[in-house]
Amino acid sequence: MLNQIKSQPHASESQDVTELLLACHQKIRYFSGIASKLAHGHGATEPEISQAADGLHRYFSVALPLHEADENLSLHPRLQRAVPAGELAGLAADAMLDQHMAIDELVERLIPLWVLLKSAPGRLPELSAEMCALSKRLSEIFEAHLRLEEETIFPAVTRYLNESELSEIVREMQARRKTG
Repeated sequence: MLNQIKSQPHASESQDVTELLLACHQKIRYFSGIASKLAHGHGATEPEISQAADGLHRYFSVALPLHEADENLSLHPRLQRAVPAGELAGLAADAMLDQHMAIDELVERLIPLWVLLKSAPGRLPELSAEMCALSKRLSEIFEAHLRLEEETIFPAVTRYLNESELSEIVREMQARRKTG
């Protein structure tokens, strides 16, 4: 049930910004699903619970912040400069930042629960209701957030940013992962 954490998606080897970001989105969807499964994980073994909680903690405390930095620090400023004022893509880029804050607030509430379950998986029944509510809300926010990026922001990236800017974003993303 929860042992699927071992078969998580691998990072893309692409040098295309949107492909790299879409690979991150695939991981976000995967780990959001694991969060929901863990919250409803009655019947899972304690090692499965512990392993899933550990994987969620690592992903949401290490990998997701790197992805957000890619969008907040590399993508957003360039789109703000390149997209003509008042266009939907510019407004969507600003909305992306607001959504990141809402996502971070939920993740900050979930991380302590995952840390606790990592070392005390038998406590899942008492934490399940809170985790179900938080993971459901996280999935809802991610659904809208990822759709906004994939349907509005990523097409604007290829429309408004030049090859030099796109290459620079890829280098920045790679550098974050080397130091992060």
